[in-house]
This record gives sequence, C-alpha cells and structure tokens, in this order.
Amino acid sequence: MSMLISNYVTSVRADFENVAALASDETAALIERLASTLSPSFQKHLLDALNTLVQEHNVGNPAPLTLTVDGDEIHLTRLPTNEPDEPVTPSSYSARIALRLSDELKESIETLAGDVGSSVNTWIVRSLERAVRQDVPSAVFTSRRQLRGRGRA
Repeated sequence: MSMLISNYVTSVRADFENVAALASDETAALIERLASTLSPSFQKHLLDALNTLVQEHNVGNPAPLTLTVDGDEIHLTRLPTNEPDEPVTPSSYSARIALRLSDELKESIETLAGDVGSSVNTWIVRSLERAVRQDVPSAVFTSRRQLRGRGRA
C-alpha cells in the first residue's frame, strides 16, 4: 500500500479554509496562520500514528508490516514470513552467544518479550531471524527512512 502525506495535510488545510470562510476577515487570517503552523505538526502526528499502528500490529503477529517513508510517499508492506511450521524447541539450536547489554536494554528486551508472551531467548532469536531475512544492502535505502521499533511520543 502506498499513500502521499501531502494529500492528508492538504485535506486538513482545506478543513481550516472551510472554517475560515465562515469567519470574519480577522478570524479567517488567524485560522490561515494556524493552518500553516500546524501542517508540519499534523504530518508528524500522522507518521507517529501510522508507526504506532504498525508496531501494535506486529506484536505477536507472524506477518509483520513495515512502514517506509520516501519523501512525501509512505509505503506500507507486509514482510515475508519464514517462520518455521514447527515450534522452536531448545534442541533446535546448538550455538550460544554471550552478550553484554546495558541494564536499560535488558529491561526493554524483557518487556518486549513479555508483551508478546515469549521468553527473552525466543524473542531475541526471532528478532535476529527477522533481521537477517530483512537485511538488504543499505544502498537500496539511501533516500528512505524506515520506522521500526517501539516509538513513544
């Protein structure tokens, strides 16, 4: 799915203009200044809302979405799922890696794993598997900004 941010900003500005048409000249001028000032804020809040929607969809969903912003264009795509048909068991993996993490990162990982009802180990393994599947040469994304992770306003 693809959409233009400017279409939504233009629609909101048109709503402001409709209200201004009903007001006095002084109030109409004030409404126009408000519309101009609020356009960047609306654009930011639209992107934040879409990012939150994608993140909430992705929690525990085997078919995750990704939101990519390319200039004025927003692309929403479903990532390929290569989840194993069988549940992951401890015997499925034999390699071990010791990681040193900050306390804050460890707590964040524990929270995210708990949010999806998973153990920390399973959450990390699945996150790494998804990252490896999604890994594309960075040259493809030179003009794009991908929104991923957990956002808080």
